Amino acid sequence: MKTKVWFLILIVTFHFAFLTSVFSAAPGIDVGNKSVDFSLKVLSSTETFKLSNYDGKNPVLLNFFATWCPACVGEIPELNELQKKYAQKGLSIVSINIQEKEEKVANFVKRKKILHKILLDANAEVAKKFKVYGIPTNILIDSKGVIVFRGNNLPDESEIEKVLPKPKKKIKK
Repeated sequence: MKTKVWFLILIVTFHFAFLTSVFSAAPGIDVGNKSVDFSLKVLSSTETFKLSNYDGKNPVLLNFFATWCPACVGEIPELNELQKKYAQKGLSIVSINIQEKEEKVANFVKRKKILHKILLDANAEVAKKFKVYGIPTNILIDSKGVIVFRGNNLPDESEIEKVLPKPKKKIKK
């Protein structure tokens, strides 16, 4: 019995190591690299979101998700709190839905009372660009367009605060 357990652990470990090496993120989507650009439709609008429009302006938190993903649903309250706390300080939060119908996503957003922008990646082209292999995937991009965080969890608030625009100092007359 012990041999079977160790063999199973060995197989799982090898499989994970193999997949990690084969699917490791390419330059342009790793922490420390300038992010790849993309444009996507904003849910329930004619607006298009273009990531490069935020370069030099605001940091952006990208949240890749699907309505059927329990971990994604579990992040919604925290994303809403981050939106309330940091939107006025310059953070733009956008969730990118992968390959679901607009009506289904719109109903989900309304039911879950999501406060930030939702983008539709109907063909998973942006998810493929960012090599999203599991959801949720969260990517924090600073105002210069450089990725400072990438993970399946949300970044710590300390990481978010590091990328927020610094308050402008008032000039005394």
